[in-house]
Order: sequence, then C-alpha cells, then structure tokens
Amino acid sequence: MMNNKMSYSKMDCYKQCGWKFLLQYIEGPYISTPGIALDVGILIHDTEEKIANFIKDDLPIDYVALKNNIIVKTMEIEHKFPKDFLEKDKTGRLYKEKIYEYLEKGIYRLETYMKEHPELEIVGAEIPFKYDLMDFTFSGKIDRLFRNKITGEYICQDIKTWPKPAEDKDVPTPLQFVVYTKAVKEMYGVLNEEISCAYDLPFCNMTQAVGTKGYMTRGMKKIKELLDGIKNEEYKPNPSPLCHWCTYCATNPNQPKDPNAHNRCPYHSLWTKEKESYAVANKWEGMAKHKEILENYIKNSQKPAV
Repeated sequence: MMNNKMSYSKMDCYKQCGWKFLLQYIEGPYISTPGIALDVGILIHDTEEKIANFIKDDLPIDYVALKNNIIVKTMEIEHKFPKDFLEKDKTGRLYKEKIYEYLEKGIYRLETYMKEHPELEIVGAEIPFKYDLMDFTFSGKIDRLFRNKITGEYICQDIKTWPKPAEDKDVPTPLQFVVYTKAVKEMYGVLNEEISCAYDLPFCNMTQAVGTKGYMTRGMKKIKELLDGIKNEEYKPNPSPLCHWCTYCATNPNQPKDPNAHNRCPYHSLWTKEKESYAVANKWEGMAKHKEILENYIKNSQKPAV
C-alpha cells in the first residue's frame, strides 16, 4: 500500500531505482546501510549546524569542543571502517586527510563567510518544513538558510561532503533544491526569483551555485513524472554500479546483517570495485515473472562455490 509521506531522499531513491524504492519504502522494513560516507557526513553536518546556531544566536563559537568531538568521532569511524578509511577518493585524498584539512581550515569557513558578508543573516540551520504536493505530503530539513537584510532575498544551502563539486549536468535542475525552494516560498511568502541555491562543499573549500533560470518549472515537471510513477506502482529496477552500495545488493561488502536485506533483489548489477562488470544478476521481465526469477536466484545463491 502506497504511503503518501514523501521527502527528497525518498523521491531520489525512486529516481535511482524503482525496485529499491519498493523494497525500502513500500514493502519495508526500512533498513539503513552503514557506510563511511554516511558517518562522516553526519559528523560534518552536526558540526556545521552547531556553528550556524552559535552565529545566529550571537554566541562565541566553542571551536575547542567542536574539534575535540571531531577527533573522537573520527577515531570511532576509523575503527568502524578501517579499510574504507584508508581508501583514496576520486581526488586522490584519504578521509583522514580531508578531515584534517577541515579541522585546520574548513571549520572556520562559515564564520569567515559571515564576516565577509555583513548584509547576510542566518535564518536557521536544519529548518524543518512540511507541505502538500500532488497527493503527497513532503517534509524534510533545510541544512542552512540565509537572508539578505537589504534585498530580502534568501539563500538556501545544502551541505555535501563530496570530494568534488556536482557535475555540470546536475547543476541546472537539482531536484533537492526544487523541493527546498518550494518550502522556502511556503514558509516565508517569497517568489522563486527571491531565492538562490547552492551546495556548500567543506571538503572542496567552496560553495557551488546551482539552479539555472527556469529550474523550478523544469524541476516540478520532473517531480510530477516521478510521483506519477510511484502512484502508478511502476517499480522497474535500474541496475548500475551504484548497486554495489545498495542495502539489497549481494555484492555490497557493508550489506546489513538484517535478513530483510538479503535475497530480495535478483536484478542487481555485478559491478564491484575489484571487477568493473556491467552484467546483471538477472534481467527484469516484469512482475509476472518476478517470483520465478527470485526463487531461482535464491537457489543459485545457496549453491556452494565450485
């Protein structure tokens, strides 16, 4: 049975793979997949939220406490993901190096930015929102929102601990900011033209403006397509290298031990970091053939390796 509660992350899951959306949000239960990127992201988000609130409330920023917390949490992350901690990202850097750079410079970026832009004020961090759209109720939290005290314009930011900026193809119409822009409009009574959007990228030491002219019109059209697909129960799998990090993929080295994560997706990509194959475990032949394909997949997975 379809649940009308919606969020950007939930909708993005459907955009990536209809089958994962079905397993995660329709059939359930919801299962979180552990990963170093998630843990590091939570750590940096938590730190940035605290800094924003210190500035917003005109309080001194306790950098010593913040840094000590990062050091302790980083040691925990290294212990939890020792192999991933020592793997280089797409820029050739280790997590250890990125976190060290953040401790040395990145942690001061927001305070410096506010001093350089006295016309701005921080409206809030992790601002909750909720509104109805196309038979769904969207909810979520905006990482950071600024307001220009002179023009009344708003700047909506989302913090990403990516190693590199978003690709050019993802800049014109970021659906996350389409969702957030509508939230800002609903909450503060402003027009699309009075809202700008940007990713804040602590590990890249930069912000990246996104959302080109007309992004709301284009984005709302795409969102309608996605929501229509969900309402019409179109859950076709979309196997890709991303399967390797999916909760339901047998090739995922960090696949949860929860039995509900296993033997539920026979359509995953066979791509791994060690073997870049674009073959799939099974081809999608529609729901009518799913039961048979799944049963054969489970039988074959239980056979001893030769």
